[in-house]
Amino acid sequence: MNPKALCLSAALLLTANLSADTKKSAPAVKTEDPSVHTVSKAKVEAIRKLMAITGVLDTNLAGARDAIKGMKKNSPAVNPLFWGDLESKVTSQAFEPVLMAIYDHNYSLEEIKGLTRFFESPAGKAFMEKNATVQTETGRSLQAYMEANSKELMKKYAPQPKKN
Repeated sequence: MNPKALCLSAALLLTANLSADTKKSAPAVKTEDPSVHTVSKAKVEAIRKLMAITGVLDTNLAGARDAIKGMKKNSPAVNPLFWGDLESKVTSQAFEPVLMAIYDHNYSLEEIKGLTRFFESPAGKAFMEKNATVQTETGRSLQAYMEANSKELMKKYAPQPKKN
């Protein structure tokens, strides 16, 4: 795999920004029945190693818990027991088979191994160490850019007083 493609794959993997791809979508996985999707033992081990290095499982679990907190805050009328029950379902055992199926569907064993080599390399470690800061700075810059352009465009397209 060429280095640019590898770095792009790594960035997409870490930032967890998923986009719809109508040509290639992950298979539906019923988490209550892990046998729905089977992955070779070698690939399972390789994916687990990559997920451990990148922390993607923990990151997704934390994201799911944060989402539940946000939903709970925005839905005060929902029975509080619901939120506890929902959060109790956010576990490694529930999420790992889903991530396993997604990784298996989107990456070959060789790509998984290549990503693992990258993240174990000095460049990969630097990426892991600095990526959160880069993403935060990028988000702030994009937000400022959009706000500046929005203000300018709001003035441009604001209703004009009618001339008599």
